[in-house]
Amino acid sequence: MLNQPPRSAANCSVRASIHRVQRVLGRSILAGVLLLSSQCVLHAQQTPPDSNTEAAETQQPNDAAFVSWLAEFRTDALARGISAETLDRVLPTINQERQVVQADRNQAEFVNTYANYLQRVNTARIEAGKRLMQEHGSMIREVSAHYGVQPRFVVAIMGLESNYGAFPITQPLFSVIATLAFDGRRGELFRNELFAALEIVDRGLATPDMMKSSWAGALGIIQFTPSSFLRLAVDHDQDGKIDLWSMGPDVIASVANYLKSHGWQQDQTWGRVVSLPPGGEQSLQAPQDAGLAPDAACRSFTTTGAWRSLSDWQDLGVRRANGSNLPTRNLSAALLIGDEGDDKGYLVYRNFCSIMRYNPAFRYALSVSLLADALDDIQD
Repeated sequence: MLNQPPRSAANCSVRASIHRVQRVLGRSILAGVLLLSSQCVLHAQQTPPDSNTEAAETQQPNDAAFVSWLAEFRTDALARGISAETLDRVLPTINQERQVVQADRNQAEFVNTYANYLQRVNTARIEAGKRLMQEHGSMIREVSAHYGVQPRFVVAIMGLESNYGAFPITQPLFSVIATLAFDGRRGELFRNELFAALEIVDRGLATPDMMKSSWAGALGIIQFTPSSFLRLAVDHDQDGKIDLWSMGPDVIASVANYLKSHGWQQDQTWGRVVSLPPGGEQSLQAPQDAGLAPDAACRSFTTTGAWRSLSDWQDLGVRRANGSNLPTRNLSAALLIGDEGDDKGYLVYRNFCSIMRYNPAFRYALSVSLLADALDDIQD
C-alpha cells in the first residue's frame, strides 16, 4: 500500500518536489501520478480504471520518497560519468519491489538450521551436477585448470546459485537493487551496485533487457553482483562479450577467476566433516586470537574461531567423520560447530574462506563444499 503523507500544510510541498523530480527523471517514471491538492495525497494509477483489484494491489505505485530518491540518484550517477542516455533508458523503468525487502531480512543462510539448509545438497542436485559434468566436462576442466581451480568447486557454486542455470532468474535487476538501496538496511552497498549495473549497460556489456536477477540483485547462472561482474567476470572465449546467462566458458572462467582472486589454493580442498570428542561442542570453541594467525583471506571471518594445526586438533580429540585419524599434512584449520546437540563439526581450511567471499555465510559455503565432494570422490 502506498505510504501517504499526513494531511498537513507542510506536506503540500510534495507537489513542488514532484514537479522538480518530473523535470529531472522525465515524465514516463511519474506517468499517472495525480495530486489531490485539497488533501495533498499522492495517488498513482498504474492500471486502467477497469483493472481488477488484485492486479492493482500487486503493482503498487512508487511512493513519493522513492521517486525523489531516484531523482537525486540520477544527479549522482551523472557526476560519476554515467551517460544521460543510459539513465533515460533505465531509470523510468524502475519500480519499487517491496517484496525483496522482506526476503533480504529473512535469508535462509542465516535463519535456517544447518540440518535444514544442508538439505540443498540432495540427490537431485548431485545428479544434475554430474550430468552437467558429462555434457560439458572437457570445457569445464580445461577452463577451470587455466585458473588453477578444481572443476568440482566451480560446478558446485553453480549448483547452489541457480541449480546449474535451471532456476529462473526473472526479477528486474534495476528495480531490485534500487529498492534495496532505498530501503537503507544495506543502502550504501546496493547504491554502489546500482551504479555498477548502470555502468554495465553504459559500457555496452549488456542491454537493460538482459539485466535480470534474483531477489538479491545478482546476475546470471553464477549470480554475480554487478560490481563483481565489472571486476571479475571474464570473456574467456574472447568473442567480445561476457556471457553469464548461458552455460559456456565465460561462466566457468568467471567463477574460477573469482575464487583465484581470493587466494584459492589448487593443492588443497575446503576441509572435511569431523567427529568431536564428548563435550567438544563447548570445550573446543575459542576466539580467533587464541590460535594461529589465519591466512589473509580468512582474517576478517572472526567467527570461524581459533585456527590450529591438524595435529593440534588431533590432540584435542577431533577425528574424521568415520572416527579415523586426521590427515598428517601440515595444514591450519578452524573448527565450525553444527547445530547444537548434533555433535557435528567441520574442520575448514583456507580455501573455505575463498568460498565465503562468494557468499559470507557458513551454511552456504558448507553446502558448496559438500556438493563439491559429492561430485568428486577425491579428498586431499
